Formats: sequence, structure tokens, C-alpha cells
Amino acid sequence: MGGRSLNQSAPDLKERINQVNQGLEKVSIREKDHRLYVRGRHFPPKPGDSTGGRYEIALGVSATPAGLKVAIAKAKDIDNALLWEKFDWEPFLKGNQKPPETVAEWVNRYEAQHWEQTLRSPTKENTYHKNYRLLFNRLPQNEPLTIELLRSTILSETQPGSRSRKGFAIAFRRLADFAGLDPSILKELSKLGKGYTSKSVEPRSLPRDEEIVDLWESVKNPAWQWVISILAIYGLRPHEIFRIRTDRIDEDPPILEVEEETKTGWRIVYPSYGKGWDMMTPHIVKYPNIETEGKNNNQLGGKISQEFRELKIPFPPYNLRHAYAQRMYKQGFSDTFIARSMGHSVAVQRSIYRAWWDQDTYDDEYRRVMGLQNKA
Repeated sequence: MGGRSLNQSAPDLKERINQVNQGLEKVSIREKDHRLYVRGRHFPPKPGDSTGGRYEIALGVSATPAGLKVAIAKAKDIDNALLWEKFDWEPFLKGNQKPPETVAEWVNRYEAQHWEQTLRSPTKENTYHKNYRLLFNRLPQNEPLTIELLRSTILSETQPGSRSRKGFAIAFRRLADFAGLDPSILKELSKLGKGYTSKSVEPRSLPRDEEIVDLWESVKNPAWQWVISILAIYGLRPHEIFRIRTDRIDEDPPILEVEEETKTGWRIVYPSYGKGWDMMTPHIVKYPNIETEGKNNNQLGGKISQEFRELKIPFPPYNLRHAYAQRMYKQGFSDTFIARSMGHSVAVQRSIYRAWWDQDTYDDEYRRVMGLQNKA
């Protein structure tokens, strides 16, 4: 008996829907799979769509007389909003359809788009982590994304004219631009990042050849002696220790091959020995006991830096790389050759690495050139 009543009500429901639709101008109510929907051809673009037009909106009610009453009220509200060009998608969006509001939501959307447009690799992943993710993590994740929030974070986390401030400004400006924040005030973030150049860098106190060999002798662990040897003689980035092939290290010249999964991809690296370094044996490979599985370049480099601190080495491992560049220059190699061996551009070699060289380096260069002229 209940079944007959339900069947008898179905035609009445459809007739009632048709009657309601005659009074609507921009939309109509439709029944599908025993649920009620609003359809129309004049909607504005839904967030994420480039154009508007035809859409169907679930009204969240069943195709019953009681559900139809709710559907009629919602359909009239939508119809009026479209007539007055005041329709807002916000109440009808769910989950990922909702426009981001908080920092965390915008950052997640930004990263998702980044990997849609960038081929993912360990090197690219490490670059994104260092240049974007770590900086975005300094923002309060649950607050709305605003220019003022980005600006105040830059000011509180960095020093004027520093390299870190420049990095923060670049990353935050790109996030703000992605979020569609007012373009007229994005320039404010760019201005905050100005002031840092290679000239801002103070010359580093690089370890001399005799200091490096003294350090090598003072470290008793053969694996960490090998690490010091390989960093000093080949000028590797710390993480590259775990990304090299050593099968050509006994050839003439004794070269290393850096693998593709590094910051700048595959390259050949040439050695530069200091005075009194004959005892150092980079060809006897002894890796330290460090877990490398699943670790990115940044994490591996961090492990090397941590061990240097624990061994009380008075400078970071990168200083051995800078000393390599200085030594190669003193030995007469060109900027092009040094840059190629180190895996960066000639522009970086000239603008950044030379900024860390001391006066003695240039005095040596002067004496070398004058000596050649006198011999001529």
C-alpha cells in the first residue's frame, strides 16, 4: 500500500517541478537519481574556471515533496541572485572547490601547481624545499594570507640587505602573485629584497693548505678523513659526496663524476692539491656511517655540517669548496674551467666566489702576472 502511494506521487512531483520552473528565469529544477538539482546557463565562472555558463548545483535534498519545498526556496534565491548579478559560488563549494583563505591552503595550492609545471626529481625537490617550502613554513599557517602578513614575516625573520631577506622576498612575492593579491602593492615585497648583492658578502677566512692538512691529521676516523680529503681536493658541495662515481679517480687526470641527481646535474670534477697533501688519499673511498636512503640533498649536506660541528672543525664544510676555488685560481686555471668543474656559471664564479677571496689571493695574482712579463 505504501508502494502504491509512492508511485502515485511521482507524476505529481514532476508536475509540481514543471510548474515551479515556469516561474524561474535563469535556472530550473531537475531531478536525477532521486535527488534535486538546479541547472542554468548563465552562471559566472566557478573558482578555477576561466569562463562561466552552464552549471548544475546539487541542492542537497531528495526528490520528495518535502525535499521539493526546500529546493524551491533555494532555486528562487539562486535565480534572483543571477538576475541581479549578485550570485556567489562560496555557499555551494565543497572541499577543494572552496577558494583558499589561510596561508596553509594557499601554500598547498601553490606547491601543487608548481609540480604540475615542473618535472619532479630529487634535485628539483631539494631546490623547492630550500627556496620555498622552508620559507613558507615560517608563516603562521592558519592565518589569512595578506600582504601585511608576508611583509611583517620578512621583517621579523631576516636582516636588511641580507641574502636571506632577498630569498624570502622572492618566494613570498611569487606566492602573493599566485594568490591574486593586489598587484599594486606586490612591489613592496620586491623592494624589501633589494640591497643584497655579492658585494654585500664579507670575505671569508678560508682555511689555508697547511691548516687543512693539520685538520686532516687531527681527525682520527678514516671515513671522516676521506670526507675532508674529497671536499678539499675536489671542491664538492657537501651532499655531492654521496652522488659521485669514483671509478676514474685513478686515471690521469684523476677525475670524479658527479651524478645527475645533484643541484646542477652531471659533471666532471678535477682535483686541486695543496702543498703537503700527499698523505691525503681521496682514492681510498671510505664513506661515513650515514643513512642515505630516502634523504634529499639538503638533508645529506646537513649531516656533513652537523658532523663538522661535532668534530669541532672551526669552519663549515662549504669553506673547503671556497678554498678549492681560490686554490684553482692561484694555480692558474681560468674562471671558465673552475666554474665548469664546480658546477656553476662563470657569472657566479666571478661575482660570488671572488667576493670571498682575501687580499693575498690578488697579491699572488699580481706577482704571477708580473713574473710572466719579466720573463718575456
